[in-house]
Amino acid sequence: MPSLGGWYSPADLTIASAVLLAWQQEGRESALQLLGNSQADERSGSLLSELRLRLTQAPGPRLLVDGLWFARPWGGISRVWDQILRCWRLPGLITPQAPVALIDRNSHTALSEGFDSLSASEADPLDWPGLSACSGENGRLVQQWQADVFLSSWITTTAPPRQQPLCAELALVHDCMPERSQADPEQMRQRRRWLQGAAGWLAVSAASAADVEGLLQRRAGSVPWCHPAVDPSFQQPLPAAVAERLLARLRQRLGLRDPYVLLPSISVPGSYKNPEVLAEALCRSGLEPVQLLRSGGGSAVVAQQLLDRFPALEGRSLTAGLTELELALVYRQALAVVMPSRIEGFGLPALEALAAGGTVLLADSRGLREAGGRACLRFPAHNPGQLAGLLCALLDPSTGPWLRCRLASRRTAHLNRFHPHLLGLALLAEARRLSAAPPAAR
Repeated sequence: MPSLGGWYSPADLTIASAVLLAWQQEGRESALQLLGNSQADERSGSLLSELRLRLTQAPGPRLLVDGLWFARPWGGISRVWDQILRCWRLPGLITPQAPVALIDRNSHTALSEGFDSLSASEADPLDWPGLSACSGENGRLVQQWQADVFLSSWITTTAPPRQQPLCAELALVHDCMPERSQADPEQMRQRRRWLQGAAGWLAVSAASAADVEGLLQRRAGSVPWCHPAVDPSFQQPLPAAVAERLLARLRQRLGLRDPYVLLPSISVPGSYKNPEVLAEALCRSGLEPVQLLRSGGGSAVVAQQLLDRFPALEGRSLTAGLTELELALVYRQALAVVMPSRIEGFGLPALEALAAGGTVLLADSRGLREAGGRACLRFPAHNPGQLAGLLCALLDPSTGPWLRCRLASRRTAHLNRFHPHLLGLALLAEARRLSAAPPAAR
């Protein structure tokens, strides 16, 4: 499956990836020359049309971005935004003729530096009642900055309830998990307003795009999507001596020993993250020596809930907040990185673990299939016995090395499908399309 779809053709994807890479490594002039030499489609509104306009520094829409998630320096959504901002920092991509401004709600990412910044009150993305107050403030900033398009990735809008948005709104949809679970009613109300009031959407996966189409009763294929890519830091191996020293410190700090499996989330049993399947698998015969490491810095109460249900994990279950450098080390060293979710919007940790050289086991579920492709082993989300069998096979010296070698041969080809700048470019293309379309056609 290509890593970008909807409005965009596979040919656009191939050419855009090559041109963006040239822009990153050799500069704007080399990228412009490469695009000119390609068989690029010049359709209005296409991804390559946006790339050409940006390379020639043509005028474009004034895009205002709610930096709500920039206040959180960790987490999957935060890392996706870091990726978008890295794209937008390509020299000459964002210009005074086609500007981007960020609403600063106490940003914790250095990548937001250098953009036009509009100060706003700090807000917690998970405080649903508090977020409703952002609409009036956003509206004032839209008018102050004269924005053409407002971009949000988390239920914030530009107008109070029952009022029309003050400009075209673009929703970056990471997933539709709340709509598939018993979410807080206030969150659901705000999400409906955010999705239904948007003039356009860009989803992070084909699965999430299909969810949006179903929720809004739009035709199949009408919502574009673009996969995020992995942060380059996960693909940059440290010198062996440095990695060994850092890993030794991490082991001492956490009480971590080999073998261990990494669960890259903190979640309660019964949630869509499905941690109980991995916990039950680790209680099976033959896996008693294996530790469980959960990353994400969750509360002690959440961690205890898993132990209460699976007391055999007592003394074997660890929880830790990890930096990206530490994550890369534990991804690579783990017996396996396991994502047992019954459904995901995409599954960025799977790509991170692959990029770091780790072995990844995924539940055979929507979103995760897109993230892992054929580079990961899969198991039914409801079957701890099959997951235990895969872990035992990885432990077994007669089968483990063969499995890892087989997966490693597929890893590079899979990772090459994901370009770190495509999502940022796709957002700019969608913003231009919305700014140019009359309201009735959006």
